[in-house]
Amino acid sequence: MSLQSTSHENKVVLITGATSGIGLATVEKLKDVGYRPVLTGRNPDKVKSCAEKLNIPGYQLNVANEKDCARVVAAVEQDVGPIWGLINNAGIWLEGAFEDYSAADIRAVMETNTLGTMFMTHAVLPNMINRKSGAIINVVSTGALYCRKSISVYAGSKWAIRGFTGCMEVECAPKGVRVMGFYPGKVDTNMYSTAGIDRDLEVAMTPTDAASMIERMLTDEKILWGHVSGRSINDYM
Repeated sequence: MSLQSTSHENKVVLITGATSGIGLATVEKLKDVGYRPVLTGRNPDKVKSCAEKLNIPGYQLNVANEKDCARVVAAVEQDVGPIWGLINNAGIWLEGAFEDYSAADIRAVMETNTLGTMFMTHAVLPNMINRKSGAIINVVSTGALYCRKSISVYAGSKWAIRGFTGCMEVECAPKGVRVMGFYPGKVDTNMYSTAGIDRDLEVAMTPTDAASMIERMLTDEKILWGHVSGRSINDYM
């Protein structure tokens, strides 16, 4: 067994929004390098299918529900082992004129993107602090690094997590837990099409590209990667 695999052995990492896109690619990458990934998602059929295909644990999870977050974290710690890592990846895209959004649209984005990240962090953090060991990566967005029209609610949900991540970084580092933010640009996933938005994804980074960066941030434990952003070089062409 390689030294890398040995260093990752028995490290359980829970990934949210893991039945497609960045989440699924991260599950596959972490498994390949020796972690013990736990796959979660909102759709029970997709969770079951992906988990069985990869031969890893899978749990249905709605991150917007704080009781569901606490339930799944407790179940994983009992069934699989102590959660060493958390990848807060679950998210919803929303685009258009603010006045055209429904209250339900706004609530869904804020509850999933913002509160979901906070609820999951709140659920895993006490045991990480007790063990003085752990890592949390929040998949944010370059949308939290600038302002533009048509993404007011989505960007607002991500700007909130940018602030949350920075505060948790300095709060948790002295306690042995690294809290980090990954800010990807355009990624070739179904996030846009699910929201009914047509996007040219020929220039986007792949989910595998994003997963590789997440794995690097997790693995290099001597570094706290506070704010890491990236996009495909083709996106500049």
